[in-house]
Amino acid sequence: MGTNWQSLYIFVSMDAYSPPGFYVEKYRKALLNVEAKWQPSWNGMLEKMQLAGEWIFLGTGKSGYIGRKLAATARSLGKKAIFILPSEGFHGDLGQFSSDSLAFFISKSGSSEEHIQLAEWLMAKGVSSIGLLGNTQGKLSSKLSLVLDCSVSEEADSLNLAPSCSTMLALIAGECLIFSWADSNGFSYSDFSAFHPGGQLGKNWNLKVKQVMHPLDSVARLLPSNTMRQVLISMTEKPLGIACVEERGVLVGIITEGDVRRALVNGVSLESAQANEIMNPQPITCGPDAFLGAAIQTMESDLQKRSALPVVNSSNQLLGVIRIHDAY
Repeated sequence: MGTNWQSLYIFVSMDAYSPPGFYVEKYRKALLNVEAKWQPSWNGMLEKMQLAGEWIFLGTGKSGYIGRKLAATARSLGKKAIFILPSEGFHGDLGQFSSDSLAFFISKSGSSEEHIQLAEWLMAKGVSSIGLLGNTQGKLSSKLSLVLDCSVSEEADSLNLAPSCSTMLALIAGECLIFSWADSNGFSYSDFSAFHPGGQLGKNWNLKVKQVMHPLDSVARLLPSNTMRQVLISMTEKPLGIACVEERGVLVGIITEGDVRRALVNGVSLESAQANEIMNPQPITCGPDAFLGAAIQTMESDLQKRSALPVVNSSNQLLGVIRIHDAY
């Protein structure tokens, strides 16, 4: 039988692949101590962002893609923001800038002639400019009001050529600034939903729990003294995957399908065992005015995933049940 040289080549070349940790470590290294590098200019940049009516992001090549992403992030938080290629500035796009604009220059080299020319023009027109620069000693830096040092000792590729660690750092720097700006302005779930009305995001932060929950007449409701047989019958008649145990109108526990299965496996009697013996006496709940997204986060918590939540008022009285299936 002849040798399959193609298969042998693939086997040898795969064996020579670098593991993911080889590259991840370079990205991790790029993030070390950035807080100390950014702190001196941080507050000043945020003050300029606060005063500006519009943010204009500028970048060429890979830095341009970062600029586009930052502009999109800013718009998603309600800020007027666009991206412009610096090379297009002197070919008709200068009309976008005004005294109310703040220009964000994103550049690894900090020495591109098109950036420098545009920065000089903006300076002459009194337009504020800041930068996310990989080289804070370049000529561009001297044309800007403030800069964040986004320099890296090496890129992720073995040749140290492809913009990778540097673009990642610029993206993180820009988004941290934007999020800090949003936090300082008290940006809320309601604000977020106003700019994301479509899709699941819009549903999560526009709808309240009370708009999608199952009402009381659809919920299996029990007394602590009800038998396991009554629990099973009630949960079968109203199959939401959960039964709510109440005492004098107040929620005192819940029983899930998993609780029932475990009880039966452990030999619990259907006739003599009571609901209060197998219920969870400290259930996680949510309020009717909570956003749907907040309820989803609770149900999908890494600590303990849940398929349903009882909905209660401020007095812990049961109002209904919301299921994860109802949220999507």
